[in-house]
Amino acid sequence: MNKECIVQMLQNIRDARYLGPKTGDYAVGDRVNFALEKGLIGRSDRGNFIVTDKGIGLLEEKVKWENL
Repeated sequence: MNKECIVQMLQNIRDARYLGPKTGDYAVGDRVNFALEKGLIGRSDRGNFIVTDKGIGLLEEKVKWENL
């Protein structure tokens, strides 16, 4: 999975509350599955995606891509 693709998706979920446009060669389902498996996103009580503390750490460069 491409780091920039995931970072853009996390930013869109955090800032705009939606998944955002397709980036690169990764389908939305692939990006979501990757982020869920790595603990970067979760689901709110209403079923929306939310960025986890780990996901925010990646956005703020406190968590390294290589350590996912």
